[in-house]
Amino acid sequence: MILALIFSGCRKNQRAEEHRIVIWTSCGEFAQYIELFNQTHKDNRAILVYKENSALSLPPAKDEVAPDIIVDSWLRTENPGRAFRPLDYIFDSQILSSDIFYQPLLDAGKKGRTQYLLPVSFNLPAIIFSNDNEHLISENYSLNLQQIRQISSDFNQKNKDGNFTRMGFTLLSNADFPYLASKLMGVAFREEKGRIVWNEDELAQTAEFLRDWISTENVSAQVEDDFAFKYLFMPNYRQVTSGRTLFSYVNSDALFKMLKEQNLEIDYRWIIQDQSVPVADPFITMGIYSKCRNQVGATEFIRWFFQSDTQRQILERKDAMELESAIFGIAGGFSAVRDVTEHILPVFYTHLLANLPPVKMLAAPQILPPRWISYRDTVVEPYLYNAVSAEDIKEIQSIAALEQEWRKKVFY
Repeated sequence: MILALIFSGCRKNQRAEEHRIVIWTSCGEFAQYIELFNQTHKDNRAILVYKENSALSLPPAKDEVAPDIIVDSWLRTENPGRAFRPLDYIFDSQILSSDIFYQPLLDAGKKGRTQYLLPVSFNLPAIIFSNDNEHLISENYSLNLQQIRQISSDFNQKNKDGNFTRMGFTLLSNADFPYLASKLMGVAFREEKGRIVWNEDELAQTAEFLRDWISTENVSAQVEDDFAFKYLFMPNYRQVTSGRTLFSYVNSDALFKMLKEQNLEIDYRWIIQDQSVPVADPFITMGIYSKCRNQVGATEFIRWFFQSDTQRQILERKDAMELESAIFGIAGGFSAVRDVTEHILPVFYTHLLANLPPVKMLAAPQILPPRWISYRDTVVEPYLYNAVSAEDIKEIQSIAALEQEWRKKVFY
């Protein structure tokens, strides 16, 4: 009898493990999604394993339980088949329709014609301004770099001593803006064969364009920096409502969290160039691990998660628990499911009603390595800042030199 009970318990544990869905993610909000899934699914139970950077944790350690699903940034690689199972069967079997997604984001998860990753959420760059100055902006939905430059220049004002009392836009105090400009102008930082590469001519053109912008419109990088230090020491929404500056740059996740938390008299436009708006870093995707143990359960979770009704329930639950302002939207961004972003999110974020993401302009990010944020912050952005602000171009430290210093810190 004792042996029978032991064997019976073992079989129950084995069955429980067979129906368990292990999800790796750095998005803590998925704990709420999993809880909601488990409330309505008795045959398959999902569990969350937090990974700060899932891509760096692959393959799993020897004694570690392998994931069934991975939800994270930086999952896209040149050879996705090494880590993920093809997902074409999900569309072929009509478990989901490919038409529910933003097409450029869905295509980003393909290798050739094979779908390996599904887009989960994304963010876009925006420029904000006070409602008091909306008469200065003729475009209703978006602004390109040249328009931002011209409108902000017209806003500039000096006193009788020649000092700025208003400055339309301070490029360098918006720390990520030079990097955004590089994306808009086609520099295309990306990973190829294990190396980070970019378009050299476009990088030089970006630096020259921004240097000319500062020197022509704002006198110099030093003058711009002094103005920002004196007047723009407050949050970006206060900067534009103070009347000292016209524009400030922000990504959509920060923008709509800010608008949700406070009743602000500000408006926004998407930042575009050549009829394209680049999806911001990071970009979250979802895939089934190549060595998953519960593909049936993983498929069911994917089917459930990408339903519009499911994501509506997620948003309603967050709102009821007063968690809505903590993280924007679905997994910190716009849902990659068009119906959710266009018809459900505006119920919770009413400012979206006036200006939804421009469907035909979305440009998916390049393939980037798991340590991209560290590389971007330590190599790319310092290089761009120096290239734009340095008085003597010869003194600018090269990307190669900055990268060498970064590699020593990261790998040694």
